Amino acid sequence: MRRNLTNNELTSQKNPELPGNFEHYLLRSVARILTQLDRDPDSPTFGCFDRDFWHYKVRDFASIVLQQGALVLETLYNYSSQENFLYREPKVLSWVNASIGFWARQQLPSGAFNEYYPFEEGFPPTAFSLYAVALIFQKRGFPEAQPDVLLAIQKAVDSLLSVQERQALNQESVALTAVELASRIPGVKLDRKKLDSRFVDFFAAQSSEGWFPEYGGADTGYLSVTLDALSVYYDLTGDARADVAMNKALEFISMLVSVSGSTPVMTNSRNTDYIAPYGLLRMAESSPLARCVFEKIFSCHENPGHFLNATDDRYLCHYIYQSCFRGLEQLSRMTALKTELPCEKVEERFFPDAGIHILHTPGKRSVFTAARKGGVYYVYTPQGVVFADFGWRQKNSDGRVALTHWQHPENGSALSQAADSTVIEAKGTVSLHCWTESTPLRHAALRVLSYLFGRKIIAWLKMAMIFKAESYGIHYIRKITITPQGISCCDSFRGKRIEAFNPVPAPAYSLRHVASAGNFTKEELTGPECVTRIFKRENDCLVITSSIQFKEMQG
Repeated sequence: MRRNLTNNELTSQKNPELPGNFEHYLLRSVARILTQLDRDPDSPTFGCFDRDFWHYKVRDFASIVLQQGALVLETLYNYSSQENFLYREPKVLSWVNASIGFWARQQLPSGAFNEYYPFEEGFPPTAFSLYAVALIFQKRGFPEAQPDVLLAIQKAVDSLLSVQERQALNQESVALTAVELASRIPGVKLDRKKLDSRFVDFFAAQSSEGWFPEYGGADTGYLSVTLDALSVYYDLTGDARADVAMNKALEFISMLVSVSGSTPVMTNSRNTDYIAPYGLLRMAESSPLARCVFEKIFSCHENPGHFLNATDDRYLCHYIYQSCFRGLEQLSRMTALKTELPCEKVEERFFPDAGIHILHTPGKRSVFTAARKGGVYYVYTPQGVVFADFGWRQKNSDGRVALTHWQHPENGSALSQAADSTVIEAKGTVSLHCWTESTPLRHAALRVLSYLFGRKIIAWLKMAMIFKAESYGIHYIRKITITPQGISCCDSFRGKRIEAFNPVPAPAYSLRHVASAGNFTKEELTGPECVTRIFKRENDCLVITSSIQFKEMQG
């Protein structure tokens, strides 16, 4: 639970130091954000944040998830700072209002919106855009909405309550919080029983380890988005379930922070490399752990390899930034109390549900292993990632790739320990995958199908692009042994195609489609210089052993 500080603690606090002038760093990007917006009041797309649509005209529909940019502008309008040239600027309100009006006009008859293609009726664009609009109304004290906007809000509420998201729980958390917020707007009607039932299912879905499922596993990036939404929901309702869930999520996130302040990307089920900060900052008013997690992750934001400097404009300006800018007002409210992070002490944890093992050695290294993702493992020093093993690949003559790096619910994980060693075992099936080619014919077929069937084709698209895992006919067992001196890994492969299986070390990329992934990370540059590998074939089995020594790793 959140700890209430005593009066003595409150009166003895000083304003905490802000990490690396985070405010200055963010405010340098204001003009960059405005560039995404159609600001011409005579334009038919006035208020649109999709530059590809209104300016470049390379797309014939607007991706409505980008309208979250209006929330950034509303936040900046109210944020007093010498560097913030948008503070109380009248035009900013006209831009925000135009953005809301544009959002309402793009709504589909079902109440949903498009993100990736016309007639999509997507859950994420509906959830995140309503969330932004409702937060804007909250900042303004929940005034009455214009009739067209009120109708759009009501239809969006009804649409979100008609579809339950069970595979990506960050989307569900944002959707339910958006509905709760919107219900405060005068004139919006709410099916309270249906919303309460959805919240029951949502909180029940949280693992006892603290994470909410994201396409079959734990993902710290999307868990931070869930934390954002739950912070808003808790402040709005005081629901104790949210408080408990937030603290469990915080504990899990804190374990995934390395000695360098980075988080391992490919241990995440959805390959995210970012952390949204608003929920952390909101909790940091009373939680020393939340403050320390925020500072550890964001104090090095000027580093060229930091995720804020690698995230593409689509996700940065309208997604990550809305969390960052909303968090600015929370910076000076962080508790002055601090605590030790898991990476600042000797800490070892195994999360069997997630299949993730973590070993922190303070001042030296953090080792992460994702057993349910093929046994991907990382080594971090205080200078950053120094080694990463992404399993094995083999590219076949038909262009498809056989690989071990894949999140699958049937992948097994186990842990055994001795006095001076830890062994993590990962079991699974080598999967066969290929890249999805974008062609005019496929886009035409997609539009026809979406026009005829709307959101009904989304499940099929997810299966084809995210979940599909065709077996290559080979099973693997990976055993990773961690000692104080280094790491040894033994991979054994068996199956009917073993004679033709000649894998090579996999690169730092996942073939599972995640739109927010794919940003550059320093782990792409980690080479094999410090690893020794031995290949040996024994009858129907291929065995590959490898080892690395910690003393040979340079940060």
